[in-house]
Amino acid sequence: MAQKKEHSRPDDLDLKIREQLDLALGKAESYFVTKSKDIPPFVTEALNERFIGALEMMAKYCEKASGGYSNLITSLSIKAVYGDSVDVRYHQVQIQNQTNRPAGFNFRGVSETVIYEWMEEHEFHGAKSGWQTRTFERPKPYMLSYDENIGTIKEPFLICYDEVETNHQDAKIALAFLLWRRLQLREASKVELAVPRIQDVLQITHLFEAHFFYKYKDSKGASRLPVLALYSIYKILLQELHRYDGKAVKELESHSAADKQTGAVGDIEIVNGDGTVFEAVEVKHDLVVTKPMVDSAKQKIRGKQVDRYYILTTHPQHEPMQDVVDEVENVKKLLGCQMIVNGVIPTIKYYLRLLTNPGAVLPVYAEMLAKDAAIGFEHRDIWNKIATGIISIQ
Repeated sequence: MAQKKEHSRPDDLDLKIREQLDLALGKAESYFVTKSKDIPPFVTEALNERFIGALEMMAKYCEKASGGYSNLITSLSIKAVYGDSVDVRYHQVQIQNQTNRPAGFNFRGVSETVIYEWMEEHEFHGAKSGWQTRTFERPKPYMLSYDENIGTIKEPFLICYDEVETNHQDAKIALAFLLWRRLQLREASKVELAVPRIQDVLQITHLFEAHFFYKYKDSKGASRLPVLALYSIYKILLQELHRYDGKAVKELESHSAADKQTGAVGDIEIVNGDGTVFEAVEVKHDLVVTKPMVDSAKQKIRGKQVDRYYILTTHPQHEPMQDVVDEVENVKKLLGCQMIVNGVIPTIKYYLRLLTNPGAVLPVYAEMLAKDAAIGFEHRDIWNKIATGIISIQ
């Protein structure tokens, strides 16, 4: 039998809920990129301690109690759209005659379609419905006296409903906070990385280029990507070129570690059997190489028998200016080191052409993306989308 019109949710509600979820995620992401684990000020300034504590518990059990978590996300989203005109504790049409603020539709349908689909789109996996168990679908409002056996989350779950309805706490802020915590969990999760099976040098170069220059929210992590790509190429290069016989590529230092602290000559170091540096690569992200940069490199290699030193940049203007060329020649005369200033992309293309099997760098790059501490979920997720064609490359 068809559902009565008054029991159907409004035609534009799905879109409005998605808009609220997008806004909440945007707020969550704007604070998440700081990598801070402290509760954001937008939460502490707007919500009381009781509500924050309950939300923290719901966030903690978002996977183990994914049904209850989805239930709360659904109701907070509806509350974000309707505000005080709807009492979200009355989640079913059959009990909405008990309140003067009825929604006029069942929340379960919203949970199963709008909420579940939106969460999956953003890699927040969980229950397909917040009403998939009997403990949540009883025809009773979610009052503090709700007597069904919800389990571990019962108290925080009911407190959250109580706070938004009795104490008029902000559902939009609560939604953003739950998603902020979810971003942290997603960031810590491991993503299985795609490895394209291609050998074409230009295709591989385009893959790297698309990954480096995607518009990330966390630009700091993005600046590490060219280093990982070049490092991956060196790992294969050392196996094939006689120039590197008896040499090894040194493990990368932490992205946040300064060269002065580590004593590193460059971002990537090729070392001799005795550990001395044979060749080094310094990567500049979106910076034009200047004479002071060359001077800085000169100080790092002074007193060391470095055979070759690269300063590579992702900036479109990678051809060195005359003052840089002159200083590079100076370094060669004074220190006997061949210094090369160039772009990251032209260098990658050149190196790939030296390899018997250019595609061999891709599994190494995927491995580096998986384990490098500076690389976040967003960088790995975008790599998968580029590598599998979900994001097209030009």
